[in-house]
Amino acid sequence: MSGPLSDIRVVEICDELGQYAGKLLADMGADVIKVEPPAGSSARTVGPFVRDVPAPNRSLNFWYHNTNKRSLVLDFESDDADREVLRKLIATADIVIEDRAPGALAALGLGYADLSANHPGLIVCSITPFGQDGPWAQYKSSDLVGLALGGPMMMNGYDPEDAPGAPPIRGHGDQGYNTVCHYAAHGILAALLFRDRTGRGQYVDCSMHEALSCTVEVGMPYYLYAREDVVRQTARHASARRTERWLVHAADGRDLILFGIGRDNSSWRKLKQWFQSFGFGMNFDEERFDSPASRQPGRGSAEASEVYAEVARFVASQPGESVYRGGQERDQAWGTVRSPEETLDDPHFWDRGHFVKVTGEDVTEPAAMPGPPYWFSATPWELRRPAPKLGEHTVELRASLV
Repeated sequence: MSGPLSDIRVVEICDELGQYAGKLLADMGADVIKVEPPAGSSARTVGPFVRDVPAPNRSLNFWYHNTNKRSLVLDFESDDADREVLRKLIATADIVIEDRAPGALAALGLGYADLSANHPGLIVCSITPFGQDGPWAQYKSSDLVGLALGGPMMMNGYDPEDAPGAPPIRGHGDQGYNTVCHYAAHGILAALLFRDRTGRGQYVDCSMHEALSCTVEVGMPYYLYAREDVVRQTARHASARRTERWLVHAADGRDLILFGIGRDNSSWRKLKQWFQSFGFGMNFDEERFDSPASRQPGRGSAEASEVYAEVARFVASQPGESVYRGGQERDQAWGTVRSPEETLDDPHFWDRGHFVKVTGEDVTEPAAMPGPPYWFSATPWELRRPAPKLGEHTVELRASLV
């Protein structure tokens, strides 16, 4: 057995919006067949590309989002024979994932009602910007627009001192697409559990707009319960009140995030001794600093302001790595802000076998990419195959359906 979903077949009809949901299932062992038009999925046009040369099989973005899948080229939107091939393929599948506009597949006779009529155990998951109905159902969107309309962008930005008048900022990395795909995978897995009990499949309507509205951290609770808007802050959580800075600069120019300084008295004692050994925080022994509540940011206490200001001065006198290690040794959730190359060189990732090596068009040395986000003791995550070349498995899949 290779992966917990190794007995599951998935037909994926997705571009950038929904492809990550298919990857999540494929990487857990499912046989995911990516159905693409003759020109290929539009996801193949998203860079960066191998050696900066755009081509259908050279998108590194596509490589990551389509591991462990097979590619079948079908012109099912225009060709009746290919549409019939797709129907036959879906008849062999447990799950269909699609990210077309609402009603697009139904207009071709490939909607959930059509597909499930003779296949009652089928699970169909539709991933769209705004859901299958409602006044915005046919609106167009993108990752950027989704983050704006769903709310997360309102949480993300800078302190006025860092960027006066700065607008909301988009977090990069297709966070909107990836968020809805995570929720889609959750919904599909729940539907599989229901099918295991009852034998019945179902339709899963997954809206990026709604998924993102569930992931605005404290913004929604503050408004729902207190009718307060949160303020954006540099490198820390948005909050209804401005909090002390957590991003600090070390003597060697490194940036560090120092979260939750002295939240308990045990770690606070360790920190005080450390600071004071370098001549900092000599007033921290005063009784007014004894309560953890008085030391915590965002509560308007003079003590918290003093603590964070003094800690920043201490860090500015030390190398970043020693601050990171020293904080961790004293039970603090502290870390350095790393560049991509530093992350790739991190021995902890390699010791755990996180990064995997893939090959592809015009790649002489295998390229590294993130691997398992979780480990299974009985059904291990496995890179069974790299992302497929366009139509790589068309012949074998067509032959299997005759």
